[in-house]
Amino acid sequence: MALETTLENLIEKLQRRDLKLTVDDAQIIDFAKAKARTCGEISARIKDPATALQAIAKLLARYGFSLPDGDTDKGRIERTKNDRWWRRLLRKEQKQVLDNVARDYGLVSKQKGIYVSDWGLKLHLEQLTRNHSLLEEMIAVNDQCQEYTLAELASLSVSNPYVRRSELIVRASGFETIARQLDHDGVFLTLTTPSKYHPVKATGQPNPKYNGSTPKEAQQYLTGIWARIRAQLDREDIRIYGFRITEPHHDGTPHWHLLLFVEPSEKNRLVEIMRGYALLEDGDEPGADEFRFDAVDIDYERGSATGYIVKYICKNIDGDFKEDGNDAEDWHGNLTKNVAPRVRAWASIHGIRQFQQIGGPPVTVWRELRRLEHSDDETVEAARVTADKSDWAGFITAMYGPCAKRADHPIKTAKWLEFDQDTGEYLDCPVNQYGEPSKGKLFGLYARGRYWITRALRWEVKRPQRTKELTSTSNDSWLERVKRLTQVREVTQAEIDALPDDTAYAWEKLNCENFPPPWSSVNNCTTGHLSEYTAIQTL
Repeated sequence: MALETTLENLIEKLQRRDLKLTVDDAQIIDFAKAKARTCGEISARIKDPATALQAIAKLLARYGFSLPDGDTDKGRIERTKNDRWWRRLLRKEQKQVLDNVARDYGLVSKQKGIYVSDWGLKLHLEQLTRNHSLLEEMIAVNDQCQEYTLAELASLSVSNPYVRRSELIVRASGFETIARQLDHDGVFLTLTTPSKYHPVKATGQPNPKYNGSTPKEAQQYLTGIWARIRAQLDREDIRIYGFRITEPHHDGTPHWHLLLFVEPSEKNRLVEIMRGYALLEDGDEPGADEFRFDAVDIDYERGSATGYIVKYICKNIDGDFKEDGNDAEDWHGNLTKNVAPRVRAWASIHGIRQFQQIGGPPVTVWRELRRLEHSDDETVEAARVTADKSDWAGFITAMYGPCAKRADHPIKTAKWLEFDQDTGEYLDCPVNQYGEPSKGKLFGLYARGRYWITRALRWEVKRPQRTKELTSTSNDSWLERVKRLTQVREVTQAEIDALPDDTAYAWEKLNCENFPPPWSSVNNCTTGHLSEYTAIQTL
């Protein structure tokens, strides 16, 4: 009975009515098309958008999904009529459910598949392959007739692991530099979840306290604790800045590392507040004081603050990091470059943000300033020079300090919807693909009542035309096309002689005179007849 109950629970997780989450991607695509078509039929049958949305909500609820976000009811309905929206939803759910089931059964641990299940890693790598193929196929063309593949453009952005890692290290180093200039103290903190969020123990054995939570739910717990910490810090007017890094335990349960800078007089209070909220839930369980929260003061005489988190940054991006001249290892003895793909797969599957800047100016302004060649405004030019030199500390100073509020920053990003001033015609679509008002696109910077354009070129992304096969016969009748597709090639005598002796053809050749097949006579057992039979079997 216990086994039957376990199997029923497993089936309930992996199958929801006619949706089976164990199928391959082709079947996921077919299911997405079918449900998008069903939503379209509901929308066409029910004219009132609010009523149609309720009917679609019931359809989604059958499979454990909720309605998509949107500004209008019509926009939300249009999303459900799009098979690509369904495809993204189903793929995401499939990866999460399969990985969560593997965690529940102890298949994610340092003894089995560390950080993420092998099946989850496989699905993630398949998704990366599809994405890369699409980027290689799509062409971006600007108004100067320059053409690049999206893969080429992506390699120049933070999508490139090398660029992303370098930028994060530059920003972390800049925070440390500005902290030293302001005589602020640094502290390295670790925040983890209660033991009930872990499916297995460190030994790989099942954890009897496990509450069945997923990595996403554990991340939500940590995010909730952090929100309460930030609220208390705001009430006490304690200003902090730095970085937060999320990484998985060996069983896929997330934990946080934070590098924060604060006024020396407020450091002890910061640690006290964080410890109090970290141990608020199950704080009396064995090992809570030792493992649930940790704080280490940064001693600049012994080493840099950036050195504390460089390993965590590299480990969670591409694992390219050296320690004492050797390739770095994680806490479990694995080379970081070998397990980095598993960490990235874990974050992607469960929608976990790995890196988050705390305080400081927005990085988008920094990136746009690096596009700008020159500015005649003193404030903008000062910030542009620091950004161009990769001087994050100087950029912070130009933006009025690490603790300045977003509204007080002198430079902000600017978005617009471009239109022809002569005709009034929109050059950018004023609505998105779901019929909702567009928020505009980023085109430059705004400061002191003026705009600076950093994106002067207009780009169009398109798929190159493929050469269609059988173009010259496109006007043929359907019967002639079927004949071409079903015609059987005549097999040569050399191919027949090359067949091994244990094939069906060789057996028939030796035995047809004594044991003719039921559909043939002895007279039909000729080389030509058998050649055609073999060709049909091959087809």
